[in-house]
Amino acid sequence: MGRTLGLDKACEVQIAATAAGAGLVMPGRDICELTARRLAGEDDTSDLQDDMGYELAWSAMLRLVERVAPDYKD
Repeated sequence: MGRTLGLDKACEVQIAATAAGAGLVMPGRDICELTARRLAGEDDTSDLQDDMGYELAWSAMLRLVERVAPDYKD
């Protein structure tokens, strides 16, 4: 699973939550810069170094969006 896939999933969750009426959450400048460095291959200190980490993170994001906007699938 690539690094951009994790970012894509995070964006999907954000869009779904927004579509369900939740407010848009903007990451801070430091997070944006770190993400840009990682996507450019300049930073290899990801907390999610294996496929299990990605699965755990995705499960946590789904639980969050289901709690915040339970009708996001509609």
